[in-house]
Amino acid sequence: MTFSLGMILAVFMIGVLMLLVEIFVTGFGIFGVLGIGAVLASLIMAGATVGQVGIAIGLAVFLSLAAGYWAYRRIKSNQSLLWRGLILTDSTSSEKGYLSHQDKVQLLGQEGVSLTPLRPSGTIEIDGNRIDAVTEGTFIQAGETIVVKEVTHGRVIVRVQHTKEESHT
Repeated sequence: MTFSLGMILAVFMIGVLMLLVEIFVTGFGIFGVLGIGAVLASLIMAGATVGQVGIAIGLAVFLSLAAGYWAYRRIKSNQSLLWRGLILTDSTSSEKGYLSHQDKVQLLGQEGVSLTPLRPSGTIEIDGNRIDAVTEGTFIQAGETIVVKEVTHGRVIVRVQHTKEESHT
């Protein structure tokens, strides 16, 4: 069975387009499988003579290299709006106002009340503000008076506030 050069090229181009779609579509990979199948089918269809197979393989290699070079140049120059959406060029530095946590150093030494049991993490209240906190490893029941002992990297570490009478007994 012989196929026209136009038919062979059409099947090949459909395969290449499906492979390009596979790059941008997340999912199962069906476009990639169909694309590879179409490219292989076009090479098999071109197999009527050795000359046609050579032309088909040469064309496949040339088009693949050309598409790869074009994609490489686009990514390297970062000119395309399509690629700009795929590549993060902005930095999220603290100088620009991006913070991973609020600075809570001002809470150091303040007293509050545990709103939930802390085992070892839970919620406390200081001056009407709800704050996530952790203990030094001990269990603190809800309603206990606590004191902030340490603030590290946005993490508030508390312990039970002992009254003077309790510490003398």
